[in-house]
Amino acid sequence: MFALASLLALTACASRPATSTSTSTPTSTPTSTPTPTPPPIAFLENDYPRALSEARARGVPLFVDAWAPWCHTCLSMRSYVFPDAAMRRFSTRFVWLAVDTERDESAPLVSKLGVRVLPTLYVIDPSNEKAVVAWPGSLTATELAGLLEDAEDATKHRNAGGEAAAALLRGNQASASGNVREAIAAYRSALSTAPAGWPRRALAIDSLVTKLSEDRQLAACVSTAVDEAPRMQAGTALADVLRTAMGCAEDAAASAPERARLGEIAEQGERVAGDLSQPILADDRSDLYDYVVAALREVGRKDDARRVAGAWAAFLEDQASKAPSPAARAVFDAHRVLAYVAIGHPERAVPMLEQSERDFPDDYNPAARLGTAYLEMRRYDDALAASRRALAKAYGPRKLRLWMLEADIDEAKGDVASAKQALRDALVFANTVPLTGGYPKLREAIEKRLAKMR
Repeated sequence: MFALASLLALTACASRPATSTSTSTPTSTPTSTPTPTPPPIAFLENDYPRALSEARARGVPLFVDAWAPWCHTCLSMRSYVFPDAAMRRFSTRFVWLAVDTERDESAPLVSKLGVRVLPTLYVIDPSNEKAVVAWPGSLTATELAGLLEDAEDATKHRNAGGEAAAALLRGNQASASGNVREAIAAYRSALSTAPAGWPRRALAIDSLVTKLSEDRQLAACVSTAVDEAPRMQAGTALADVLRTAMGCAEDAAASAPERARLGEIAEQGERVAGDLSQPILADDRSDLYDYVVAALREVGRKDDARRVAGAWAAFLEDQASKAPSPAARAVFDAHRVLAYVAIGHPERAVPMLEQSERDFPDDYNPAARLGTAYLEMRRYDDALAASRRALAKAYGPRKLRLWMLEADIDEAKGDVASAKQALRDALVFANTVPLTGGYPKLREAIEKRLAKMR
């Protein structure tokens, strides 16, 4: 299609040589064929060999979206970012692959890529199958476009951004390979050599703080975030840095000075979450609200936590009312449950979840979230019925979470025998499916819980 359009454009613009005649004749104005609009992004689903083969044949990078059906951030990317018109210019410059990490057949690729966070967005050089980017989390369409430009340069072995850009690329490659310490050093190098106004600075800070957290360098995680956040431009990176810093501060020892800064970071997080001019996805804003509420509770500011939770719930209701489709509206279901629980009104989640269960009869998530809401409401029989509907529809290792929910409900009812059986069922199932990412630790947690109950 593109070759034909180019040929038409060339022939239309090629004018004939002027000829000398005794009679003057009017000349027509040459016309040109408009450049065709690129098609929307089309993902291949769960077929890495085919996607890799196509990328090699076309000589373009391979983009991989590692996602799961329960991951609200993954669904946010699918509803609000990948379909964005700003992404169309990349539709033919990459091969696009979506990998449902919960499926058994995805386990080898999930292990190969080292998926630990969902979503994780990879760009793979098809010539050697090495990831040049492994981005954990979400981005706006504009931010993702910048990341894709850098990744495209990396796969083509171009470096147009100078020393800082080269260091950022080294950090991304080290991160994608699981070399956390090497990535940290590279990101620090990028920041130390970056010129004033470097457009990738926020991205480098976000990546550095994320890796410091992953390496359990909690003091450095908090201090870097506190020092850098006030100077960061508005956007997803700032929200990420504040969230990560709150997590690091909460994990620090009670006597550590970093922990004493949790309230300060939470206040800054509240300001960013409440500032609607911040160019971040609604799901990321909601996630920041979630962290702020938890941090305020952690420092004993329960009234402030409830106040922020009220603003959080109102924001989510507004976003859900504006959603362009049922799928886009359901992106906010998970966080709306959390927000309603935080303000002490879990019953407000029931109508929306019942609607989602009607809209998506094959999806286990609405029923599972109803189980959680009913548990908070102490409607235990309804909670059990909902959790069992979810289990009947679910697949893959996520079912372990659903058995744990069932055990929570049984324990709340005082039925310890049934709670034990739910946990035993979970462990039996765990031996039949590949466990990747954080699921081995979840299995260990189930084993420990069952052992204590015995």
